[in-house]
Amino acid sequence: MRRSQRGQPGYRFVDHLARWLEPVPGLLTLSTALLAGAAGCTGSNAPASTEPSSAEAPSIEVMHWLTSTRDDSALAVLRNALVTRGGIWRDTPMPDAGSTGRATAVSRIVGGQSPDVFQFSLGSQLDELAAQHLAAAVPGDSSAWHTFFPAAIDRAASFQGQHIAVPIDIRGENWLFYNTAVLRDAGVAVPRSWPEFLAAAATLKAKGKIPLALGGQPWQERILFNAVLLGIGGRDLYRRLYERSDHTALQTDALLRVFETFGSLRDYVDQGSPGRRWNHTTKLVTSGQAAFQIMGDWAKDEIIAAGMHPGVEIGCVLAPATEEAYIMLVDVFAFAPTTNTATKSGQLLFARVVQDPLVQVEFTRRLGAIPARTDAPKEGFDSCSARAMEVVRNADSQLMDPSLLLPGGLAGAIDDTLARFWHDRNLTPSRGRELLRETFLTYQ
Repeated sequence: MRRSQRGQPGYRFVDHLARWLEPVPGLLTLSTALLAGAAGCTGSNAPASTEPSSAEAPSIEVMHWLTSTRDDSALAVLRNALVTRGGIWRDTPMPDAGSTGRATAVSRIVGGQSPDVFQFSLGSQLDELAAQHLAAAVPGDSSAWHTFFPAAIDRAASFQGQHIAVPIDIRGENWLFYNTAVLRDAGVAVPRSWPEFLAAAATLKAKGKIPLALGGQPWQERILFNAVLLGIGGRDLYRRLYERSDHTALQTDALLRVFETFGSLRDYVDQGSPGRRWNHTTKLVTSGQAAFQIMGDWAKDEIIAAGMHPGVEIGCVLAPATEEAYIMLVDVFAFAPTTNTATKSGQLLFARVVQDPLVQVEFTRRLGAIPARTDAPKEGFDSCSARAMEVVRNADSQLMDPSLLLPGGLAGAIDDTLARFWHDRNLTPSRGRELLRETFLTYQ
């Protein structure tokens, strides 16, 4: 399924801009300030630029949301590689990641002040920018991408036969993190199926532990649901729902069993769950108050901050499933159209830098992710990342997060539907399945 609504009667790009900015109060005001101050905006640990002597040296402004201490360490790998190769890097950090960061970039672009290179997400929003000629094709030769980028990512980074963004890393979101000491003391083994998980959860609850640490926010509930969807329905049901929007999948017994299991998990979260941030939730696991958390690999940041080691004190396996798969999010960089010679040279140099497998390896080691390239060596990664790299090399195991496959409106509506089911115990699994079906049909 193509993700964009472009080409429909009455479609206007500017109408979508309002949708992107709406969830972020005050962003238009903030973006106006960014327009005025972008040239002087720099990261806290980096100079605004490093100037070679030549006035025609490759030069680019890079807009990104890599602003935490760990993120900045990873970003330094890209910055230093570009500068070492003769480029000029002008740094423009965004105020936040995700939808806020994308909206900040879009406001610059639509306002006629496009950053030369900007961090973004694959999906319908990037397609829409390309459709309006506000995002350019990746400079240089990308004809060999299919040989080293996962097929699903190669397709998602393409628009009308051209690549429109360079993938730099893969984040996996269906990890089951667990406190090894809590499981050992409770006499519980790491579950390999959802029935085993529910049995383990009952034992842990009886021993006074929080079985499942969950932050009660729609996106966290969706991550949990998708892990159950994959575990109960397998890769085929996941793809039928999200890749093909096969409405017959919405009426299957398998999906009913998914909702039954998803609903059963309500009994094993703590009362402090609603509205809790993911990182505070991870701390329940590292402190030994909770046994399990299903979360993206970014949870490793909190594990390391607690003085622990991913794969050691806090174990990591993919969430229970009969068919192994990795549900992927992808960080990419996109490029603005330009006629400036130095900027074009800078964009070409940047594209080459971020595709370099050794650059990707060092960048992702520092970030806690895995390289987007499947031919990158796995030495030096923690055991969680090394396992992920093995899984992703199997094309059948590559699944994309639904936000990269579906129109933004549908993806958000699915989050709302799953949150409604999760928080209303009066909704039966059958009603949950029907609500999801209604949500899909609304966007048919």
